[in-house]
Amino acid sequence: MFMNSKITLISVLFLLLSGIFSGAHAQSMLDTPMSVQADKKPLGSILGVMEQKGNFRFAYYSKLVAKDSLVSIHADESTIKEVLDQLLKNRYEYKESKGFIILRYAPLELALVLEKNSVVGDYQVVNGYIMDVQANKRIENASVYERNALQSTLTDKEGFFELKLKNIPQSIELTVVKENYKTITTIFLSEIKIQMGARKSNEDYLDGDFSAVERSGIGRFFISSRQKIQSLNLGGLISEVPVQASLIPSLSTRGMMNSQINSSFSLNLLGGYTGGVRGLEMAGLYNINRMNVHALQMAGLFNTVGGSVKGVQLAGIYNNVFGDLNGLQMSGIHNSVKGSQIGLQMSGIYNHVQMDAKGIQMAAIYNNVNGTQNGLQISGIYNAGHQKVRGMQIAALNYAKELDGVQIGLVNITGSPSGYSFGLLNFKKDGYQKFSVTRNEISDINLAIKTGDNKLYIILMAGKSERSDEEKLTSFGFGLGKNIPLANRLNYNPEISIQYLYLGNWDRYNFVYKFDSPFTFRIFKGVALSAGPSFNLYCSERRDKNSPDINNSTFVENRTKRYNVIRDNGNAITGWVGWSFGLTLF
Repeated sequence: MFMNSKITLISVLFLLLSGIFSGAHAQSMLDTPMSVQADKKPLGSILGVMEQKGNFRFAYYSKLVAKDSLVSIHADESTIKEVLDQLLKNRYEYKESKGFIILRYAPLELALVLEKNSVVGDYQVVNGYIMDVQANKRIENASVYERNALQSTLTDKEGFFELKLKNIPQSIELTVVKENYKTITTIFLSEIKIQMGARKSNEDYLDGDFSAVERSGIGRFFISSRQKIQSLNLGGLISEVPVQASLIPSLSTRGMMNSQINSSFSLNLLGGYTGGVRGLEMAGLYNINRMNVHALQMAGLFNTVGGSVKGVQLAGIYNNVFGDLNGLQMSGIHNSVKGSQIGLQMSGIYNHVQMDAKGIQMAAIYNNVNGTQNGLQISGIYNAGHQKVRGMQIAALNYAKELDGVQIGLVNITGSPSGYSFGLLNFKKDGYQKFSVTRNEISDINLAIKTGDNKLYIILMAGKSERSDEEKLTSFGFGLGKNIPLANRLNYNPEISIQYLYLGNWDRYNFVYKFDSPFTFRIFKGVALSAGPSFNLYCSERRDKNSPDINNSTFVENRTKRYNVIRDNGNAITGWVGWSFGLTLF
């Protein structure tokens, strides 16, 4: 009896001393005095005034705080906690974290009833049950964790819990957390020993909803329901440890507490589910992180991060970041960033950024940015920028809602008149899309598709001329042009092009380099007449007199000799001034 009384007295002294030493620390934000006066003002505006006065920010789940509700308060030199209690009717609890006050909806109260606290072998065994104070009933799936040992468990259907802790010569601090309940902490001694000084803690609290990774397809498959309940209860609570190891998410050095652990080195033999990493994480198959990853993460199959990544992600198949990426992502198939990306993405098939991208995307098939893309996109098939593209896109097909850069591809599409597009077909808002039918000195009919804008359009062309079976010409080529308005209906269209002339033998080269200077007069909407001079250089391979295409080879010479300004004096180059006339449609 005397011994029990002595233990109780020492415990009380220990708690008093702990309070004295902790009280010597700097004043918390919640204890800061503040005056707030308001009559029937929206709760959100009052919280905003408090943020300005106290130089901090509130963090809360918006669906659980009625910011539009009208409230009145008259508080003079009350602590911030007292002001919040009046505003929120004691239905919330508050946590401080690096310039933030986190508001957690907790209208209900818990109680911890301790049944056993004894040493069994090398372990301190602690058990008991958790009660709902108002309903006076035991609570299932409440999280009970020991802050120093970083071990945790969930209560069973009867509200019972048990923790086996290594026999540590310090106080045991049990914290109970349950969604919609106020957090409670109970401190008692594992041995009869008083420790002077403040308790050292490696515990912190991060603001944010980190449950997105648990709601994903991968999270639903690989993360157990008990781990999800634990994460829901503990929220942004995070602790630091140097090293953690896992076989699979449910078999790890910290058990279910692993989802609340930040480590410097994380080794997952098959796969693991941890809070975050500041250093190196490796896995044989997969890494799942609830919060942030800084430095290097490698996995044989996939990496999934619920927060942000600053560093390097390497995976055999798939990398997924729910926050922002600042660094490098490389995977065999797919990279995904649901926030913003700064750096480099490389994948075998597909890269995706939900918000803005700044850097380089490289994929064999497809790159996609839903926000603004600043930098370079390179893919084998398709690049997409769904807002503004500032930089360059290189692919078979490029799309930019608004272009402030360059597109290079077979087909380029943009919803703005700005930027430059180089491709076989270029479609731009208010751009230059024309189809022309013309005749010139060597071709009886020429068809051309012109796409781009007024400052630069690309021309795809083909022509045909036939006088007899011996005199045939087929031409095809491409060029560049510019549309210069001169008057209301009159435009000038300087164009340069290169055309191959087929004269009956593919083994012979015959090229015409043209500079056309047509003037275009619009008759009515969609139809215009075009006519103008041209300058031409014709380069052809020398032909033997016995060559089968000798008749066709003279076709160009016969049609252009009267216009010649440069004659073939043995160098196989002829030049002449020509003409063109025709219709331009659309």
